[in-house]
Amino acid sequence: MKTTASQKSKKLLRTIYPDAYGYLMDKLKENNIHSFDVQITGKKVGSSVEVNVRFGETFSQELTRTFSEDVLHNPDDSFEDFSEEIKNKCQERLIADYFKMLRP
Repeated sequence: MKTTASQKSKKLLRTIYPDAYGYLMDKLKENNIHSFDVQITGKKVGSSVEVNVRFGETFSQELTRTFSEDVLHNPDDSFEDFSEEIKNKCQERLIADYFKMLRP
């Protein structure tokens, strides 16, 4: 696996923006999606932060959005919309992975 400067600058959202991480995980828990089902990182891009969520078997699915630091300290409607989108897509992917696993 190659490491690049961009990969090194990504940090776990849980450590850099615990409020946003907690909000997102609360939304995911509504559908029984746990912290081990997702990988959530953040990367500083100028005055904003790029939030990246990976999920699915081998974490092959990915959603990314950019938010201001203020939004990550105090989640607003835009972060709620992002959380809902992740919750729905992650649930769809987990169900698809489950049925793929059951197929003979």
